[in-house]
Amino acid sequence: MISVNVKWGKEVVVAEVAPGDSPAKFMEQLEAKTGVPVARMKLMARGAWRGVLKADMSLAALKEGQNVTLMGTAETLVAPAVATKFLEDMGEAEAAATGLVLPAGFANLGNTCYMNSTLQCLKAVPELRAGLDALAAKRPGAGDVPGALAETYRALDASTKPVEPARFVATLRAAFPQFAQRGRGGGFAQQDAEELYSTLLANLAAALTDAPPRGAANVVDGLFGLELEETLTCAESDAEPPVTRSDVARKLVCNIQGGTAGANVNHLAEGLKLALAGSLDKRSDALGRDATWAKTSRVSKLSPYLCVQFMRFYWKATPDSADHAGVKCKIMRPVSFNLALDVFDFCAPPLQAAIKANRDKYGAKVDAAALAAADAAARGEAAAAPATDAMDEGGDDDDDLKAALALSGVYELFAVVTHKGRSADGGHYMGWVKQDGDKWLVFDDDLVSESDAEFVKNLKGGGDEHMSYLQFYRAKSGGN
Repeated sequence: MISVNVKWGKEVVVAEVAPGDSPAKFMEQLEAKTGVPVARMKLMARGAWRGVLKADMSLAALKEGQNVTLMGTAETLVAPAVATKFLEDMGEAEAAATGLVLPAGFANLGNTCYMNSTLQCLKAVPELRAGLDALAAKRPGAGDVPGALAETYRALDASTKPVEPARFVATLRAAFPQFAQRGRGGGFAQQDAEELYSTLLANLAAALTDAPPRGAANVVDGLFGLELEETLTCAESDAEPPVTRSDVARKLVCNIQGGTAGANVNHLAEGLKLALAGSLDKRSDALGRDATWAKTSRVSKLSPYLCVQFMRFYWKATPDSADHAGVKCKIMRPVSFNLALDVFDFCAPPLQAAIKANRDKYGAKVDAAALAAADAAARGEAAAAPATDAMDEGGDDDDDLKAALALSGVYELFAVVTHKGRSADGGHYMGWVKQDGDKWLVFDDDLVSESDAEFVKNLKGGGDEHMSYLQFYRAKSGGN
């Protein structure tokens, strides 16, 4: 049995749905609560069914706490069988659960914006939340990082006011002292959001080992783990055979020119291509000495989620300084990106062949349901509707089409961590998380506001305003 929030005009009605309930039974329950006759009802729920609910549809995709919109007028102006509760009459946890008010933000506990923004973005990955909750249920009160994170997310879910993540911060700093470093003034120093992301996911990967998806070793790699195939080719001798090895990466990197002479990067795809190629010095048995090897990396297995780091910070040597310690610098160069990312060009040939076979087989359907839908997100739900229509016409091929979409190689942007300021060791981080249509939420520590996709597309850098540093994508699939 699950509870859903049915918004009818300005009212919110809570309805119960049991496994196997039919649309007719659901509508009869709502008629008793609202007085709206079944014949007049129009019910819509994004992601649960397409368009208006019909008698032959299923309610199986409804989720706990999901918002359902009811349109229709009551037969007579009589009191509903179950009293309607208004937002102002609800407790804080109850109001937060409706999804009709802005979610809570995190209080800044002293240069913790790097953490606040990253946690808000990761909170938008439901499978990660499910893994944390399952682990917390097995180990209630656990004092480690996964336990503290699960508790912190639950506090956010139950609040409409800023939450102080004090326990998580203390647990994180105890486990990883680098996040407890202090600045010259004695306060806690600003940290790198990417370092937190990588450190946190490594810690969660070690803990979340039950029922990982895709046959992975843990939940984290089942969600974020890309398999990369790296090939080393000796640039100085054809007699040296290539060396190939595979590894799992939890992010891709977008290189940006900065501090050295190199290719100018203007778009995300250019930076990704640059980061997947390089060179190194390595022993050559054929030459009997160290030689230069060309390194090429390609994606050999896709992941449901993809993190991209814009390499905006780099270390610059200062040989003329008193301590020769060097300085951390920030690259301000603008790098544009789209709301959809096609990774086909970055994949290894066998994976490209599989993706191409899917695209060739389904042709316009894959294009409409995956690529066009992701691009149309910037224009809102109505613009994305034709792509959904293309999938609904699949008939008996629907399961095959969903499998093809899962291997489409197209990802949709759903969260961004931005950095503002010219100082790599200072500045301010914020989180941006996609909602329905072209709506986004901006998490500026404890301040939460609304934005839109067009504004997010302008987070490309080039000035003193916020610019994209970490981007989170999810694979486009049949149900999204």
